[in-house]
Amino acid sequence: MDRLTHVYDCTGNLIFFDQFVLECQDHAIKLSQDQYLQSVETLSSPTLIFELNKNCPTRYYYRGIGLEKPLIIGVQFNNGMWAVKEFCENASVSFLLTLLKQRLLDGQVTIYVDNEIEDNALGNQFFNL
Repeated sequence: MDRLTHVYDCTGNLIFFDQFVLECQDHAIKLSQDQYLQSVETLSSPTLIFELNKNCPTRYYYRGIGLEKPLIIGVQFNNGMWAVKEFCENASVSFLLTLLKQRLLDGQVTIYVDNEIEDNALGNQFFNL
């Protein structure tokens, strides 16, 4: 099966795949066929998306693969297009908290959720997928 160089996410954004991505912000890897398919599935139908809106907008797509394997795909908006930059299997809760901690309090996070959850107390935006 040939790989596509792009996929549409659930909000209609066109997201491009680079040849190499960072694995949990550590080192560059080339996605295996399974990792690529999991990435496409996560981008097209995530459980949760959170967008960090400072400097260069970055979105993180979260989805559980199987019963106990969370997957986070990080994409950045640069030069007018979204591109996959990070791939993190089995992401810990502390990894998520580190990404959100500062910007959540500043009101610079947009969260897209799969169901009806809203909490605007911190000034952040929530949208249903």
